[in-house]
Amino acid sequence: MSPVSGEFRASRRSRYFYPVEPELAARVRAVSFEGYYTTMLYQDLEFVMPFDVGRASGATARLTGRDSVSAESMITQALSTNEHTYWLTDALERFVRSAAQNLVLAGPVTYEINYLYPVEGESAAEPMRFRLELIAPGTMSYHGTTPIQYVLSTFGGPTDSTGLTYVELDPQTLVTFHLPDPIEDQVKKIIHFLRAANREQVSGSALLDQSMRGKSGYSFTRHQEELAELFAAATAPIGWNARGLFTYNHLEPYDVWRELKFMEFKTRVRQAILHQLNDVLAQIGSVLRFEAQIELVGVVALSDIEQAMEDMRSGARSIGQLARFAAS
Repeated sequence: MSPVSGEFRASRRSRYFYPVEPELAARVRAVSFEGYYTTMLYQDLEFVMPFDVGRASGATARLTGRDSVSAESMITQALSTNEHTYWLTDALERFVRSAAQNLVLAGPVTYEINYLYPVEGESAAEPMRFRLELIAPGTMSYHGTTPIQYVLSTFGGPTDSTGLTYVELDPQTLVTFHLPDPIEDQVKKIIHFLRAANREQVSGSALLDQSMRGKSGYSFTRHQEELAELFAAATAPIGWNARGLFTYNHLEPYDVWRELKFMEFKTRVRQAILHQLNDVLAQIGSVLRFEAQIELVGVVALSDIEQAMEDMRSGARSIGQLARFAAS
């Protein structure tokens, strides 16, 4: 176990590092948000937690369960990663936002439960605290049935058949978050489309430059119209509208409907993360002897969004009313 501070030793085996070596950089880049359209979606997913979370009128997080008071500080620090905070709501907001961005852009995301032991007492001591350490997407793999993380060669250790250095991980301390199956399948197709659109965006700029010089028959307007149709079809399952970049042939009711769909998508992703996080807390609680679960209060319920969508179908609410609801 490597030292964490003057008080604790850590069970952590995974490493945090910048992937400066070309082979590692390529693995990480393949699942990153790098690119024009994927970066926009990554940034918009910051609002998987409401923008006013933690403010006086916004949503707040609270603990429930037998040890909700005594465990709050420990859980807050466990979720806060490298950003120290005293507020559970802030820590949860950062954790859920990061988890959602990684889940959507990179697929299932794995954390290592890092148990913290008192320095005194050596190996016989029981853990007193914990942290959830993100294993950087793109670095997680398997050597046979053993989970591993690819790391910089400067760390030393065994190498696989490709020459990449890795460290073995303890499967008992790994927890993997997933999107719900129907959403995960939809998101995979959307991200594949957006990555392709990233590549085409570069060539589109070159064609526009040629057309302005009178050297091609390329029509920027026609290209944008066709791109808008492709984006609308590809991203329809989650409702994301690429920040309104493509508004060709859209009427206001359609745009409001997509806002509601994206609101529904973010809510389902948030709920899935919170559900899985509470499962992890139950697992950790059995080791550290605490019982506590996180509850987010003051957010718009999924049932409210579904009702808004039904009201739009039936005409029970005006488009203006629904637009204001979607912006709430």
